[in-house]
Amino acid sequence: MAYISQLGDLWQRRPNLVHWTAVGAVALVALVLVSGMTGRARTAAAAWGTSVRVLAAQSPLAVGTSPEGHVDLIEVPAHLVPAGALTSAFELGELTRAVPRGGLLTELDFHPAAGVSPGRRGIGISVDSHAPDVEPGTGVELLLFADIDPFDPSAGNASPDRVPAYVLAASADRWFVEIEPVHLEGVARASATGIVVPVVLSADR
Repeated sequence: MAYISQLGDLWQRRPNLVHWTAVGAVALVALVLVSGMTGRARTAAAAWGTSVRVLAAQSPLAVGTSPEGHVDLIEVPAHLVPAGALTSAFELGELTRAVPRGGLLTELDFHPAAGVSPGRRGIGISVDSHAPDVEPGTGVELLLFADIDPFDPSAGNASPDRVPAYVLAASADRWFVEIEPVHLEGVARASATGIVVPVVLSADR
């Protein structure tokens, strides 16, 4: 009779047993899910590795332009960062090669293989669609028309200043050239207020 009585008490307490059994099952499922998510997070973190903040282009950047205001610092896994990647936007010069949108900026984007020779200066100039195709190292002469438009009939007979230069990098509408420091101000002025006409001299540097 005592055994039957115990069964009766157990039967009367069955709601509590069902409740705690359900609670236990939910807790077990939650534990399994959390454990799985933690494992995946650790795996992803291990695959990502150490992060490095480097400069990336917000939009396509052309040769001879300054990337200032057009770059972001983004987190990139250290093992994916190219050699010479830039980590600061401070005092960036003009690009000597184009950078696509999202591309990471490196030192080579400002110092191409040809490089600016010691004691000389590099500067970007705009060229029109009629400019010849040139390779790095091509010798050119820059005809500088400052403060006038030489194609304007009312400009009269303009006599341009002539500046020898070498092409370091070139795109369809922009060249980056190397000149003597003494000519830097004149080329910059003509680029801003007039026009610079490049004349190809030779392909040998």
